[in-house]
Amino acid sequence: MPADTLEIALRWQDAKLFTRWLETNYGQRWNARWGEFGGVWLEPEEPGEHLWSTRYGEIRATMCDELPETIEVRHGGRSYQVVPLVELELNEPRAAELLRRYRERQLASDG
Repeated sequence: MPADTLEIALRWQDAKLFTRWLETNYGQRWNARWGEFGGVWLEPEEPGEHLWSTRYGEIRATMCDELPETIEVRHGGRSYQVVPLVELELNEPRAAELLRRYRERQLASDG
């Protein structure tokens, strides 16, 4: 399933390290007031949506004290630690809606 935005879980204690990464990679934070990226502080600790544009694309962070439990997924010879889809469906309304639409399309194409 294609995704426009990378979704990450980020521990509050790693916020300063993430901010340095954003500075190095041309990060700009979403400015809801202007409806575009830029014009607000990069730091996750600052008020606002945890959404940034970088040289690699958009990143949305869920801030947490501890990282969620993950499973390992292998693709193209690489390993990725990801949150199981069932967890996303239960906790992320956007992800649940995308998965519902994807499954409906799959059922319709399998006919």
